[in-house]
Amino acid sequence: MLASNSRQGVCLAVGIVALLLMIIHLATSAPPISQWRVSEPIAAMPSGGKSGASQAEHDDRIPCQRLTGAEDVVVIMRTGATEIKDKLPIHFRTTFQCYPDYIIFSDYEEVFEGHQVYDALASVPTETKKNNDDFAHYLHLQDVGRENLHQAELHGESYESGPAGKTENPGWRLDKWKFLPMANETLRLRPDKKWYVFVEPDSYIVWSNMIQWLRRLDPSKASYFGSEVQIAADVFAHGGTGFVLSRPALERGVKEYTSHPDKWHEKTANHWAGDCILGMALTAAGVGLTWSWPMFQGGNPSDMTWDETKSANILWCTPALSYHHFNAHEVEAMWWFEQNRIASSLPQQPDILHHREVFRSYALPNMTLERDGWSNKSPENVTSSETWDMEQCRSACEKNDKCMQYELTSAGCAWSKNVKMGTLAQGTKSGWMVERVEKWADSIDKTAKCQSHWGWTVVS
Repeated sequence: MLASNSRQGVCLAVGIVALLLMIIHLATSAPPISQWRVSEPIAAMPSGGKSGASQAEHDDRIPCQRLTGAEDVVVIMRTGATEIKDKLPIHFRTTFQCYPDYIIFSDYEEVFEGHQVYDALASVPTETKKNNDDFAHYLHLQDVGRENLHQAELHGESYESGPAGKTENPGWRLDKWKFLPMANETLRLRPDKKWYVFVEPDSYIVWSNMIQWLRRLDPSKASYFGSEVQIAADVFAHGGTGFVLSRPALERGVKEYTSHPDKWHEKTANHWAGDCILGMALTAAGVGLTWSWPMFQGGNPSDMTWDETKSANILWCTPALSYHHFNAHEVEAMWWFEQNRIASSLPQQPDILHHREVFRSYALPNMTLERDGWSNKSPENVTSSETWDMEQCRSACEKNDKCMQYELTSAGCAWSKNVKMGTLAQGTKSGWMVERVEKWADSIDKTAKCQSHWGWTVVS
């Protein structure tokens, strides 16, 4: 009898332990990676507790960490003290989980949420800082610290840019000074990497594509890749879209800068775009930009022109390496979308992700008959009447053969002949003519003939 009771007690104890282990597993496992729809809140991956400047800890639950080929790549994030609190945490929970190695640069050195952040401007001479008004914010920041900045000095979302950038934003005016010192410090911290990927907080790098693409390239060449932009006669890679340097290219650019620092500081003081200054230094060092649009894409899937073409490059048919102007919610949504896709292919590497698939598998599922709290950015006013409802707005769109989508705001009903996914917007309702949108996408397939344009636009 005692033996029987003992066995029952052991079984009960084993059962309790098993139940506890299952509860712990469910509590600590990553959430389902299909939760990427951009209108829904998305649970965060467990934090890796990383130190920012060191290699990321590995977690096999995260699909992107099971990809191969990223060992020789470092990602460099450029941010600022006025935005770091609003824009960096989402990357710690998402994109940084994928990067084996990364560095964070700002205008203030600190350990932020356990991640080392370097002051990109620390090496700029004191006299330069004292004699240039652009550094007034920097000197104030070093004096009071980030936590003691006034609310008016902070900004979570980007200011609207004018023809010469965000000139009313002191943090933005300071940002142009970071590029060349950041390149110099990056080479000092990571002298042995083959590839250097530079990003901003509102950039999104399609990591599964990026590492596949870099494996095809020759790291011994001095290479500079990005989405081409031109100011006057200077052609350079747009910083917010993300750009890539090989080690030889970075070494040449840094040598040019450190050999003539006064020259480049003067050029920076008289310019407004730091990414242009970096491009000028690389050009002076004999490193020209390899035009890489539309793989590097300055648009956002929420409002991109999906049928855009330039020269022989057709966006629809091209692999996606980056997007831009993402808010935190969009970073999270796109990251989950990419994780879902990677997981579906494991243990094999995923197929190349093209912009076409981003539209069909990411944007199109978010274009439904009607969505509340959402703006699809329809610009053409139908009526300014506040008495219209969604049924009337949809009816007006249906009667117009060119109408692809519509939205209702407090100002009335609007429609558009273009196709936009849109984004969250309180007080706005949106709808799409879904069949028309699908036919529109099919028509691009027919005219683009992607079979003959399906690969990387840059392969060497």
